[in-house]
Amino acid sequence: MNYRYVAFDQQGRRIEGWIEVPNEATAEEALWGKGLTVAQLVPARRRPSLSALFPTFFGVKRRDLIIFSRQLATLLSSGISILPALRLLAEQSDRKALREVLQDVTAALEQGRPLSAALSAHPFAVPELYARTIAVGERTGNLEDVLRQLATYMEKEQALARKLTNALAYPAFVLVVAVGVVVLMLTTALPPMVELFESFGAELPWSTRAMIAVSRFISAYGVYVLVGSLTLAGVSSWWSSRPTGRRLRDLALLHVPIVGQVVLQGQISRFAQTTAVLIQAGLPLSEVMELVLQTVENVPVADALERVRVALLAGQGFSAPLADERLFPPLLAQMVRVGEETGTLEGNLEMLADFYKEAVDRTMHRMTTLVEPVMTIFIGLIVGFLAISIVMPMYSIMSEIK
Repeated sequence: MNYRYVAFDQQGRRIEGWIEVPNEATAEEALWGKGLTVAQLVPARRRPSLSALFPTFFGVKRRDLIIFSRQLATLLSSGISILPALRLLAEQSDRKALREVLQDVTAALEQGRPLSAALSAHPFAVPELYARTIAVGERTGNLEDVLRQLATYMEKEQALARKLTNALAYPAFVLVVAVGVVVLMLTTALPPMVELFESFGAELPWSTRAMIAVSRFISAYGVYVLVGSLTLAGVSSWWSSRPTGRRLRDLALLHVPIVGQVVLQGQISRFAQTTAVLIQAGLPLSEVMELVLQTVENVPVADALERVRVALLAGQGFSAPLADERLFPPLLAQMVRVGEETGTLEGNLEMLADFYKEAVDRTMHRMTTLVEPVMTIFIGLIVGFLAISIVMPMYSIMSEIK
């Protein structure tokens, strides 16, 4: 339960804050233990902050968590205990969302809670995978190594996501420009030209007539088209967020040439890297698979890994169920089998993660190489069609004048 308190420290300074404890007596005991004189203590519902309401814009970014992990690992390895290290990082942080989280985590540790539990209280800032791995580091006593492994893992994930975004940025930009040019021509440039063509009674080619028909349709029904498009986009977004819609969308995405390869290779790379990190942290394989499923974004891939997890719990091993899934390439099961037999599963999984990461890079490079000329030709055809549709009637008008 949350309590809001007003207290004074030994120097007489007024301190206000929140504390999360089971009851009021525990709250008073915790505050007295920190050397505070309690003036007011009332149960209260804590209002959600902007970082909790809008985590994408105001929350803790993945980069913040990476830097925090490396800094905390460095402080711990230098001999500083966990509480002073967290206080120092909270004071030095220039990110308000991260500073608030660290302050709450520090307060929870002062009340005797472990670091993993304190981090789990902030699901919008700290992924469950991160908190669970920290818990393993606490149990095994190698928290510093686990923090560094998590930082490296998140850096690789971030690099992969950035490359995917960059690969899709150019085609998206070109497509937006093409649509903008067409709309601008149909709504701004074409109507005055139509009046000119009609005043001279020029014979219009089919391309110009088609453009005029589209322009008039947009002028008459543009608002309805816009509302209908937005409604269709909203319904499609809602449907794709439902289990059935998301499954069909992800399945269709896997069958798109080249794009499907990028998606599958990226998911396999993430699966291998996450599994390697969690095994190195000391988690049993059954629990590793449970956590890995939370990081998989593609539904068919998640379904396949869920079947692997069930088979693993049934005693069928790890590599054999992977080999039974046609979605995964044979190399994945082969490397896992070798790792199981030789006791080098973590190392083999890391090699697989790097291999498929490089495969994603190659595939995206090939996709970009193909997309750029295709989009250039596409833009050229649009511009050529627009130019011909306007220039040809001009020649007809000139012939009429002669």
